[in-house]
Amino acid sequence: MRGLLFFITLTMAFAACNNNNKTAREQQDSIRIHQTAPGQTTKLAGTYQGTLPCADCPGIDYQISLYDDHTYSELTAYQGRGENIATVETGTWRAVNDSIAMLEKKNDSVSFVAAENKLILLDKAGKRIEGMLASNYILKPVEGGDRRQLLADKKTQGVTFYANGNEPFWQLELDKKNIRFKTPGGDSIYTPLPAPALNTDSLKVYKGKGITIHIRPTACADDMTGYMRPNTVQLQVGDKTYSGCGEFIK
Repeated sequence: MRGLLFFITLTMAFAACNNNNKTAREQQDSIRIHQTAPGQTTKLAGTYQGTLPCADCPGIDYQISLYDDHTYSELTAYQGRGENIATVETGTWRAVNDSIAMLEKKNDSVSFVAAENKLILLDKAGKRIEGMLASNYILKPVEGGDRRQLLADKKTQGVTFYANGNEPFWQLELDKKNIRFKTPGGDSIYTPLPAPALNTDSLKVYKGKGITIHIRPTACADDMTGYMRPNTVQLQVGDKTYSGCGEFIK
């Protein structure tokens, strides 16, 4: 996230150049953030995502989930850099007022303003980023962001990795000993979990009886909701190939 803040600071410099002909009053008006009307409250909790600007890559895939209990989950992946590995950070956030949320981090200050059913990433001073890149800091809402209860239930059942995909729907569960795969059509596999055939920072391959599992630590967007998860999964079951998204459960 430190790199992300660097790019925000860089964008502020560009914005200053773009706005150098404005009067002080015009500049003040241009950075005024959205405020709710008296007696109204803007909903801050939810999941939002977008592609943020990047100085040395095509863009940063970014997703933030703000939960009602004031915890958050933040996914970041730099496109075209290294293996496009996705990182997930969790922590707590607080509401500065009815429309501004701030992530509570040790070294960084990251804040957002809610406006028109969107979340806007603010600069380090808590102001909207201006200039030609301003629209790139607008995050749009996505469904399916609160998976905490699902993952808690899986963890209770001993599941260490969970994945699923669509069209056709399928789901995969790994625990310390077994592989469980099934589809609504009745296809299912229950077989012992072997040691990875290949285990590197960018790929894990499990070859079980009747199934081969490829897991990569790259950001994966659900093809129905758009919600991103930190692992891309591909399965080979007989002559069928299944693709989807997954996550390790800690």
